[in-house]
Amino acid sequence: MRFLSSILFLIGFWVSLSAQEEDSLQVFFHLPGGFYSGQQQITITAPGASAVYYTLDGTLPSQKSQPYHGPIYLDETAVIRAVAFAGEAKGRYYGQTYLIDEPASDFPIVSIGVHPSLLFHPERGIFVQGGSAVDSVWYKPGANFWTRQEYAVHLEYFDADGNMMYNNRTGMRLFGGMSRLFPQKSLALIARKRYGQSRFRYPFFGKDRPKSYKFLVLRNSGSDFGKSHFRDAFMTTLVKDWGLETQAFQPSHVYINGTYWGIYNIREKVNRYFIESHAEDVDRDSLDLLEHYLVRKRGSRRHYQEMLDFLERYDLSIDDNFTHLDTYMEIDNFLQYQIAQIYFDNRDAGGNIKYWRPSTEDGRWRWILYDTDWGYGLHDATAYRHNSITFHTNPNGPHWPNPPWSTYLLRKLMENDRFRLRFINRFADHLNTTLSAERATTLVDSFYFLYRQEMPRHLKRWRLSQNRWEEQVNIMRDFARKRPAYIHDELRDVFRVGAVRNVGISATNGGRVLVNDYLKVTELEGEYFANIPINIRAIPAYGYRFVGWDDGTTERDREIDLKRDRRYTFRAIFESFQHPLQDLVLINEICPKSKDTDDWIELHNRSEETVNLKDWILTDQRNEFIFPDVTLLPNDYLVVCKDATKFRASFAEAYNVIGGLGFGLNKRGEVLGLYAPEGAAVDSFAYELPPIDTAFTLSLLLPELDNADKENWELREGLGTPNSANPYLLSSNVRVAQSQWLQIGLAAGVFLLSLILLYLRNRS
Repeated sequence: MRFLSSILFLIGFWVSLSAQEEDSLQVFFHLPGGFYSGQQQITITAPGASAVYYTLDGTLPSQKSQPYHGPIYLDETAVIRAVAFAGEAKGRYYGQTYLIDEPASDFPIVSIGVHPSLLFHPERGIFVQGGSAVDSVWYKPGANFWTRQEYAVHLEYFDADGNMMYNNRTGMRLFGGMSRLFPQKSLALIARKRYGQSRFRYPFFGKDRPKSYKFLVLRNSGSDFGKSHFRDAFMTTLVKDWGLETQAFQPSHVYINGTYWGIYNIREKVNRYFIESHAEDVDRDSLDLLEHYLVRKRGSRRHYQEMLDFLERYDLSIDDNFTHLDTYMEIDNFLQYQIAQIYFDNRDAGGNIKYWRPSTEDGRWRWILYDTDWGYGLHDATAYRHNSITFHTNPNGPHWPNPPWSTYLLRKLMENDRFRLRFINRFADHLNTTLSAERATTLVDSFYFLYRQEMPRHLKRWRLSQNRWEEQVNIMRDFARKRPAYIHDELRDVFRVGAVRNVGISATNGGRVLVNDYLKVTELEGEYFANIPINIRAIPAYGYRFVGWDDGTTERDREIDLKRDRRYTFRAIFESFQHPLQDLVLINEICPKSKDTDDWIELHNRSEETVNLKDWILTDQRNEFIFPDVTLLPNDYLVVCKDATKFRASFAEAYNVIGGLGFGLNKRGEVLGLYAPEGAAVDSFAYELPPIDTAFTLSLLLPELDNADKENWELREGLGTPNSANPYLLSSNVRVAQSQWLQIGLAAGVFLLSLILLYLRNRS
């Protein structure tokens, strides 16, 4: 054992010494990579080196490469890769891309330096068929481009302003399915420590997305190559606020060894790292990830198989069974996912399915929306007419693209009346808002204008048609305009929902209306169905109360029957009102992320009276918690949590706790409200946070501060301080006490000194 430890120590010491030698042999380019006009002169220095070698064709430099003896002159775009030697000691590889006389662009630039033979060698190159491809089969099995091998390359990223934001070696491999047959191949990029850095540390997709990535994809637009080149990015953007895990995108121009390689859409790669960065409280090493029909990518398929067994044995038309299914899967997530695929008419949805859950006791299955290229009229200009609901619920496809297993879950859920009504109304909600013809066509146009100035170079590079590109965009516009009307027809045909009813919903200043427990609106003109009731709920803003509806009805929450053939209008009326306990009973601390306690909210009563909270409402504006008959004493605290037993396991000393909070708190952002029974807002609190990996709480600094001001809140790691004063208040009190004792001490000291002086004076 001692011998083995000694060997490991020597190996570690040698690796550390080698790394230090590599880092000490740095190469400096005395003209940084970037955008230039005309011939450029580049000089290289490497302090402490005996020799420097470089290449201009993407080849990895070695002692057999061109030795550096003087300035390098470049007349065209190239990647210089260089390495320094001190005797036999070799430094790290360095590289710089010089983009010379390249057209101006609003897209960022990705530059890749890679050995040319790796890509183009007639027998071994991964961009070519090679000698083993079976030409008689359309997908060319055995071709080199079906490899999964990973290779080290040099990678640089320049933002749209031309600033170099990333420069390092990274891993690269081919990416995608049948899109590998296209001349422009999709590429996966992998950050690994052995190449240079373990993460791509740059916010490629903007400040509201993760700031670092393990994997990135340079995507050729998949099946949409040679067509719109943005179909998938457009569709996932259309539904980005639906609470689904979707890939961000950033269009870019890519150069390989200085040669222009066209437009690639930079995307996140859907894997365990992607899930960890998008989902709450998820550890990438502790999740179950499946694709297609029970194909395991990570973790276990056992829990999903248990769910399928449950579905086989139990009738979902019985509400108790349907409710139990919600412990296996996030039903609302699946509903949103299916509505998106049906609206898109994605005929490949049965082939591109990924679903996952945290591998915890209460982990539930969710579905990831990705690779939707076959939607929005890819292969059929009249696809907006397709009855996709029937397609996605076909019990016997029988084969791809909708085999029975791929439609089974939706068919089972449709057995339940609650789900079926929610599906119909949710679809109508989206058709009235996010999927409306106006919004969808506007978004198509925004993508068109984003790409329009950049496409000619790409189309020329791959010998593609400008007319065909314009035609494909028009197909998408046509789909966006006409699809909602056909979806309405589908819903009527499949579910017999009755005639379309025009519904107008609005609110006066001081509040909003929640429609079908989903849409929050101040103004809505929409279409719903005669046989399907809708729900509306008035939600007053802070400082207001709900007075009633314009038809004289005063119930805040209403179910509306639409059977009569007429236009329906509802206007919620609010008035300015300050509840006597406004700012006195307030949200004082929240915990939106803790595996130990689950979510909880603490209220504080800083008034001088005991408050009965019976029938008060705590809400996230979509879900409501109705308080039982519970009182809150003056200057006391009350915790409302999801699971009281779990909470008390961490806080055994907590004395005023009620469980049953029926909704979770989003760790990234929420809008919480506290309402008295008469509909008056007593308190509200909203927060928006960056991704945080550890357990944390948000606490109001001092009870007398305005809790609507984010500056008055403190974010602290840990489990929090429920049923007690917040840490800042305690520390403030300590400081006050210290100051008081210091003042008392000074006064006592002066008094004692006076006595001493008096004593000495009397003696003299």
